Amino acid sequence: MTKPSSEIIFLGHCPDRVGLDARITGFFADELFNILDLSQHSERGRFFIRIEGSEEGSPQSIQTWTEKFFPIARELDMAYSFHDPLERLRVVMFCSKTLPCPLEVLSRWLSGEMRIDLRAVVSNHLAIEPIIRKLDLPFYHTPTTGDASLFEPMQIRIIEQHSPDLIVLARYMKILSPHFLGEVRTPIINIHHSFLPSFIGNDPYEQAYRRGVKLIGATAHFVTCDLDEGPIIHQDVVRIGHQFSVPDMKQVGADIEKQVLASALRKFTERKIIQWEGRTVVFH
Repeated sequence: MTKPSSEIIFLGHCPDRVGLDARITGFFADELFNILDLSQHSERGRFFIRIEGSEEGSPQSIQTWTEKFFPIARELDMAYSFHDPLERLRVVMFCSKTLPCPLEVLSRWLSGEMRIDLRAVVSNHLAIEPIIRKLDLPFYHTPTTGDASLFEPMQIRIIEQHSPDLIVLARYMKILSPHFLGEVRTPIINIHHSFLPSFIGNDPYEQAYRRGVKLIGATAHFVTCDLDEGPIIHQDVVRIGHQFSVPDMKQVGADIEKQVLASALRKFTERKIIQWEGRTVVFH
């Protein structure tokens, strides 16, 4: 059995009302819990809170914390969770032949900068296979030609085998079917380019070039059945000028995509995201 950590992260949200801070922090004070960081937010009658701290007494398990807080959660009608900040979340990464994003994830995993346990890489292209093999990671080539029913069952079995806490689509160039999303209950984070204005379909950079776009951006979001419309986690933009060619724009796009994806993954692993009613509250 894993020894309980003395460090704890608490996330919660409930209907807003007077006295919530006092009620919640009073519970932690009674439990001899030293609050090191507290962030909160209220909107549309909803209260969101994240607390990070350490126990002064003997460490208690996540399950014990969850059970002890339950009476207060029931009183406040609060959705809540406790987490160990030292836990490494199990991750399965999907990618295609575009490599900047998956290589960024690999780099931050290898350096220990990102607290994840990368379990496997799934790809519909062989471009990344030599790198994954050298890292002694399980690699699964799942060609995505034809109907999704021909390849998604294999992908679902891979996910079930590795039991990830998170699936990362690191520029995986295939739309996940409603069946896939219905079978896989694991959170999924995706990254895609975002232009102002937005261009869909083939050759978005060529379209952007023809329109004289001056901003290139990227968006990381949770995946839902609505294509590229899931709750947004992180976004960023870079200004460009008329002198940028299409290859220049693609290079800028690749750079910002990998940075935005890495930031979104870090927020997820640090338990700084709460989803509610189709949007996210992201603590800093």
